[in-house]
Amino acid sequence: MSEREQPTAQPPAVQAVAVPAPLPYGLPVPEGGPLLPAERRLAIEAVEHIAIRVADIRRAEAFYHDFFGMDVIFRARRTGERWEFLPADFDWDAGLRQGIYPEYCYLRNGPLALLIQAAGRGTVFIEPRLQHISLRVASESLVELRGVALARGYAVSEDRHHSFVFRDPFGITWHLTDGQPGPDEPR
Repeated sequence: MSEREQPTAQPPAVQAVAVPAPLPYGLPVPEGGPLLPAERRLAIEAVEHIAIRVADIRRAEAFYHDFFGMDVIFRARRTGERWEFLPADFDWDAGLRQGIYPEYCYLRNGPLALLIQAAGRGTVFIEPRLQHISLRVASESLVELRGVALARGYAVSEDRHHSFVFRDPFGITWHLTDGQPGPDEPR
């Protein structure tokens, strides 16, 4: 070989670890420390809220209020430089006729808080508003919510003993789990 024909060094082969399926929304599996530890730690205490843009805020409020048993904390609309909070007895039909319509609805049930933003009835969403939201719920709640989702005909993409994934009427994918691995789920 001449000096110009030196062999080039080969990069080391990638070492992958195979895990028996399922994984996706049931997640964990990797054990040990983090793959890439953060250089600094922030004190993140909780998810404050999840914001979802919807075309029909009235239907979205009714769905989340009913399905997840969420309290409606407020409905608000912007008026100039101020926010106006609408009353509990707000009449959606009269409001629409008078040009008074909430831009935001804020709902809460325990640690889950949703901020629903009105994008407008004619809105066409080209990109998903979210990939999915994963909630850990009590086993009894999981059974109840699974039954409601199936009875209402929501698209279910994964249905396991301790978890299920469905898409709500507004295109949001929800992963609900009781946090217990089942026989068909990774430990």
